[in-house]
Amino acid sequence: MTNEAVSQTIRELLARKMSIDVSKINGETRLNEDLGLDSFGGVEVMFEIEEAFNLKIPDSDIEQVRTVNDIVNYIVEWQKKAADAAAVPTTPPLASSPDTPKPASSDDSDVKPAS
Repeated sequence: MTNEAVSQTIRELLARKMSIDVSKINGETRLNEDLGLDSFGGVEVMFEIEEAFNLKIPDSDIEQVRTVNDIVNYIVEWQKKAADAAAVPTTPPLASSPDTPKPASSDDSDVKPAS
């Protein structure tokens, strides 16, 4: 999702929550001072953002968010990290790896035939 798409989604979500026109919200809009979003309202908005973007925002990160751009930047960075993590292939260890147990040889000299 592009920065603009993330920004648009956040602005629409805030406009619905605060019952104002989306055109009144821009990247520099401050959540508390400009929108009057108190701590309880902030928690509700963060839950809605988590649902909209399928992520979990730690409380310590929520405390750092002051503007619409703060939210957008947080989500864009989260998306980059998630994409990078998904792009890293996970491969099983090679058979020649020292940590990989070797199969028993069928030519074990210490195996005695059954009597």
